Amino acid sequence: MTLADAVRRQFMPGACPGRVGAEVELIAVTDDRSPRPADPALLAAEFDAGFVAAARPTFEPGGQLELSPPPRSTVAALIDDVERLVDRAARIAMKRGIRLEASGTNPYHSCADVPLCARTPRYLAMQRLFDTVGPHGRRMMRLTASLQVAVELLPGRAGHEQWQVANLAGPALTAAFANSPHLDGRRVAFDSARTHIWHGVDLRRTGYDGRHLDPADPVGAYTAFATRAERLPIAAAADPQYHLNTLFPPVRPRRGYLEVRYLDAQPIERIGEAIATVDALVNDPTARRDALDLLLPHAGDMERAWLAAATGSAPHADDVLAIARAGMARRLTAHDLSTVGGA
Repeated sequence: MTLADAVRRQFMPGACPGRVGAEVELIAVTDDRSPRPADPALLAAEFDAGFVAAARPTFEPGGQLELSPPPRSTVAALIDDVERLVDRAARIAMKRGIRLEASGTNPYHSCADVPLCARTPRYLAMQRLFDTVGPHGRRMMRLTASLQVAVELLPGRAGHEQWQVANLAGPALTAAFANSPHLDGRRVAFDSARTHIWHGVDLRRTGYDGRHLDPADPVGAYTAFATRAERLPIAAAADPQYHLNTLFPPVRPRRGYLEVRYLDAQPIERIGEAIATVDALVNDPTARRDALDLLLPHAGDMERAWLAAATGSAPHADDVLAIARAGMARRLTAHDLSTVGGA
């Protein structure tokens, strides 16, 4: 399979239109006055016994806890699952003297404090590659946490619109849900230090300047982006599909769905709003069209928009949120009507 073939497969429509998923990342620290990074091993055994296999937590390279419930057909069902999982994880962690910080960056520590917990060939190769660019790669791997939203890709033009809106609305939604005011354990002027970090990791792999986007040819543009990104110096990277999984753009196509990756980790009371906002913009046809009308004229200025998003402001943020709220209302009404009709 060529790389171009692999990219085309990533943009294939999903089997369950409207289905939505989420991945919640949380930063685990000791629950005391001088928090230390928590050892994932202290939680792993407890979690193995406390969760069903489909939703069992995993850990990111810096020991960040990752919760990924199965996708659901409605946002409400997914949010209910996520909130119950987060609550259960917090209670288990508390028994071990650990608390879970819902923040896009570690509020207490720098890379010197947080080891690379997962020393796999993949993560070691990523670290070496990122180190050639600057310090932000290590920060991303060890200190950041996100709320990721997965939305099923629709066929044809609608799927291309989903891809465009998910990307172009990224700076506005990042600013609206900015939740990472710490860098290396210190308060900084960025509302989203996590976005500041991602912009400095390696634009060849992250696309935080919009280089992976072309409204006229999304698949071709992403193929060019993937072609230019250096492959990790490990044997597995020769596989085109594996190489695609080592790219980290704000939105990543994943064969049947889009992985929206730009949101900071959120406190539990905002998780539902963030998921519903992304879902409405991408899945409500009117919201998609309205958002595209607003954002497409500015598609060539994504780097400036991402830099602004890190500060907690972004062009058109209020308008994007208004479009999303209208879409949420329409989707809620449609769900209510379908429920009544099926009763």
